[in-house]
Amino acid sequence: MKAKKLIDKIARLERAAHHLDCSPQQVKNFISAGYFPQPRQLEFHAAARLCDLPDGPTQIGFGGARGPGKSHAALAQTALDDCRRFPELKVLFIRRYAKQAREQFDDLRRTVLRNVPHRYVKSEGLLIFPNGSRISVGHIRTENDIDQFLGIQYDVILIEEATSLTETKMQALRDSNRTSKNFRPRIYTTTNPGGIGHVWYKKRFVDPFRNHQELDTRFIPATIEDNAVIDPDYRRKLEENTGWKLRAHRYGDWEIAAGQFLDNFNYDLHVIEPFPIPSEWHFFMGMDYGYKHPTVFLLLAVDGDDNLYVLDEHVQNGWLPQQHAKEVHAMLERNGAHRATRDYIFAGADVFAQKSQYTISDDYLDEGLAFTRADTDRIQGAHEIRARLGNPNAGIPPSLFIFNRCRNLIECLPNLQNDPKNPEDVLKVDVNEEGIGGDDTYDALRYAVQTNSGSKLAFA
Repeated sequence: MKAKKLIDKIARLERAAHHLDCSPQQVKNFISAGYFPQPRQLEFHAAARLCDLPDGPTQIGFGGARGPGKSHAALAQTALDDCRRFPELKVLFIRRYAKQAREQFDDLRRTVLRNVPHRYVKSEGLLIFPNGSRISVGHIRTENDIDQFLGIQYDVILIEEATSLTETKMQALRDSNRTSKNFRPRIYTTTNPGGIGHVWYKKRFVDPFRNHQELDTRFIPATIEDNAVIDPDYRRKLEENTGWKLRAHRYGDWEIAAGQFLDNFNYDLHVIEPFPIPSEWHFFMGMDYGYKHPTVFLLLAVDGDDNLYVLDEHVQNGWLPQQHAKEVHAMLERNGAHRATRDYIFAGADVFAQKSQYTISDDYLDEGLAFTRADTDRIQGAHEIRARLGNPNAGIPPSLFIFNRCRNLIECLPNLQNDPKNPEDVLKVDVNEEGIGGDDTYDALRYAVQTNSGSKLAFA
């Protein structure tokens, strides 16, 4: 009976692996070690083998809720497949805290490698295979801890709880991920949403996955539903969380962050596929001015039930009004917006400031774009956007939707933080030296939504 169950188990694994184009040798390595990955884990393993290809990825992310077996799969890939097929491989297993790293690794080792010959020197955090491949356990708690890895080559780096690391620490590890062997260096990461590295991780792994633009990365999302052998009590414990922890740990929701201002923003609910806009809908725009900061134009439409749709965006820094105007006119044309839309552009007060004979607004008027002074009350604007995002759990449907091509706005909204000096407002954030980040798209949205909702000026 046991033999038949094992044969059936192997057959199911081989069928699933074939469907995902997994390497037959990889599957044999797993079976020989007594490891039978579940479907979502198998997706991770298939992605890991893509790193062998000259044009394949070099960074694999396995992230989402707690409980789908991310850590188990990551060590299995490294120890049961990579280290056994390549002799003298050097692997770094890393977490933020030393004690957690050692304890977790030892627990995983006892399970994953129970049928595989190896030697583990616990005092040194060093695991050695008969072919000379080895795994070192390390940690990066402070910036100074990075120094211990500088100048050392690691063929594979496995980062546990990657969002607990800053982007600076991640880059330092990337700099050590190199090899002199006939092996493509790679990094495997596992993590949950939240933490100090939430923003960079989401941008590096999650957003390219969602936008079907993965080049050097692959991301495998997972929740506890992907683990058929999980303890049912653990699921109940996860559901006892509240707020952002419930969304992050139970559901693997990447549109959260501790201190998140728009905590009711939900990518799956508010971000939608573009569709043709009916001719009877009204168009209008929001504009936030900048030069070193981006200038932002958002094109919106409102239906007969007062639902707002953000259709398109123009975001660019370092341009003159003539350049922006050309792109805005093109944006209106490709969206079939009425010519009257050019007269309903709600902009901040800075474009009306009289610093010379002509204002910035005058410059745009010469280019066929007429600005209207927006209602710029920050508290009221924040309230209006939050209210329009709704609360389905309380039976309040959303009335604000965003086409998925508005990538700058979509990236901005979930990263907005509460202002610690005024919790009813958004913390003001500037772009970095490369002009990336900031809250400019939010400001443009706030001008458009708040002014239109407050006065109905566009359609009076």
